[in-house]
Amino acid sequence: MVNGSYTAQLWRFAWATLLPAVPRLAWWTLGLLGFSWLNLLLRAELWPHHPQAETWFAAGLMLCLALLPWLGVYTAQRLISQVQRWWWRSFWRLVTIGGYLAGVVALFALLIALMVSS
Repeated sequence: MVNGSYTAQLWRFAWATLLPAVPRLAWWTLGLLGFSWLNLLLRAELWPHHPQAETWFAAGLMLCLALLPWLGVYTAQRLISQVQRWWWRSFWRLVTIGGYLAGVVALFALLIALMVSS
């Protein structure tokens, strides 16, 4: 094989193509998602005297989960122009369509959760 092993090609794709295509907002969203999840997990230890903390961190978690599919769509659209083979472009177009569907489902889930909570 001329270009090295498949593992080396996968690492090269991840470091040189995929990670630079991920927008900065996606990293902030993932960080906020982890922060909200950890605070919900340790709510009794960290926030025992603040009953509204659970509501705020649950809202942050739901917002991040609703935003991630749209950021995935943006990343996939950026990758379409960077890959060379037609089947990889088709694959990333399918990922884009799946991201749109997941984004719509997440948006409806967020709206239903907001209606149920109020």
